[in-house]
Amino acid sequence: MLKILCFLLIVPISLKAQTFPSDFEFGVSNASAQVEDDLNDAWMSFAKAGNTKAFLNETKPEKKLEFWTKPEVEINLASELGVKVFRMSIDWQRLVPTKSDKVLNLKALERYKEIIDLIKAKKMKVMLTLFHHSIPKWAQNMGGWSNPKVIGLFDGFARDVFDALNLKVDYWNTFNEPNVFAMFVHVAGIWPPGNGSFLHALNIPFFKGDFFKALDNMASSHTNFYFYTRNKNAKVGIAHNTAYYKEFGFLSSFAVNWSWENMNYYFPDKVKNHLDFMGINYYGSEYLTLGGVGFSTETEYNDAGRAFDPKGLYLILKDFYKRYKLPIYITENGTADEDDLFRSLYIAEHLYAILQAIKEGIPVKSYIYWSLSDNFEWSDGYCPKFGLASVDRKSMRRIPRESFNFFLKIVKSRKINQAQRDQLWSSYKSHIGKSRKMCRDQNGKDALDSPRKLKLGNADWRFK
Repeated sequence: MLKILCFLLIVPISLKAQTFPSDFEFGVSNASAQVEDDLNDAWMSFAKAGNTKAFLNETKPEKKLEFWTKPEVEINLASELGVKVFRMSIDWQRLVPTKSDKVLNLKALERYKEIIDLIKAKKMKVMLTLFHHSIPKWAQNMGGWSNPKVIGLFDGFARDVFDALNLKVDYWNTFNEPNVFAMFVHVAGIWPPGNGSFLHALNIPFFKGDFFKALDNMASSHTNFYFYTRNKNAKVGIAHNTAYYKEFGFLSSFAVNWSWENMNYYFPDKVKNHLDFMGINYYGSEYLTLGGVGFSTETEYNDAGRAFDPKGLYLILKDFYKRYKLPIYITENGTADEDDLFRSLYIAEHLYAILQAIKEGIPVKSYIYWSLSDNFEWSDGYCPKFGLASVDRKSMRRIPRESFNFFLKIVKSRKINQAQRDQLWSSYKSHIGKSRKMCRDQNGKDALDSPRKLKLGNADWRFK
């Protein structure tokens, strides 16, 4: 009898809808180098030279999403979704095509104003990123962010942009994932210019590798921008990549400890006293071997090889708030899923994890999904499909996926309940054992021109 009474008391609680706070904002995100056409940057040169998978074999790859010439397509789609924040970036090289500490291309600056005005006209706030993985070719030739001379050049550019756009911008991100940029450029060497070395990951007496030099220099520029914007009605933060690093295999504890300290904490520790908010980009766990990333059977992976772990997001939120005591904005979360087998469930479980963190007093203020439409995904090219909408590369027409409609319902109702989660899990289970796509090679590191096929596993990765 007591067991039955307990069950009756518990069930209504578990089925009750969880509501997001009134000041919580939903949004979508993109980046200039991933969506803008008419852009001859370091990434375009790198990709055209054959250094980027799933690029040269794609239709009109240089067009990206035509966000420069036809931004209204994405902006109108975001408006249909009902989100309140549109996160975008500006391209440093487009505005400063030759070495200078000033914005030289004023016509391009005016175009960015027009794009932002289109967003504001749709009643959306603008979150603007100054540096989103795209460095000018002239700065790259100087050694990129490992060269301290780049600091002053970026600072002048950033000040000019702020002076021109601040009245139109609601949130500023100085840097997007500086840790990832420094790692993939200076250590892994899979991003332009493609000549990294593991030695650059060292930080020992009498030697500091370029990974750490780059992070230190970006932290200096962030701090300079923060002080420049004080008393000017600006909210300044970063969009910092985080992962819940886990041991996987023999001697992996060293890699895990190094990653927690240097990928998760190093840059935020540098700028923690010069932030109005902490932006968190989170995609999942990283199961680390001594030689890199491995595939675990404990969970499932998206098409880009990222491990699902919504509980990891919950733990990261608690950890970062305890460490930094700042409002937290989820500036990126999303999953690559061309066939839309698990995207809705992925979104639901991560939102539920966020709600749990909020219930426990963590001031999480936003959920900005990456990305609205399938776009160019850096060294992965066009293989991973993160979009709520797919893109017909011939016509450039957007085709909303079912996950688009699910997210729209969440944005509109501002609620999520157990019945929704159960329904999505039931749908997911019906696909277990079926063929799905994977854009990452079996070694967990290398990108592929075309996705390989594997079966959807039966791991239960839901938030618990």
